[in-house]
Amino acid sequence: MKQFEQVQQSWRKRLAWLAGIWLASVATLGLAAWVMRLLMRAAGMGS
Repeated sequence: MKQFEQVQQSWRKRLAWLAGIWLASVATLGLAAWVMRLLMRAAGMGS
């Protein structure tokens, strides 16, 4: 029974890491897009 709980906790940690990495990557991509948008607007490419 104890081994089952350890495996279950391990999966929870893995899923938490997966969600954390996914959120960080989405946030980084959004930040990069925002910076590119600012640079393009500064170069006169804005609408």
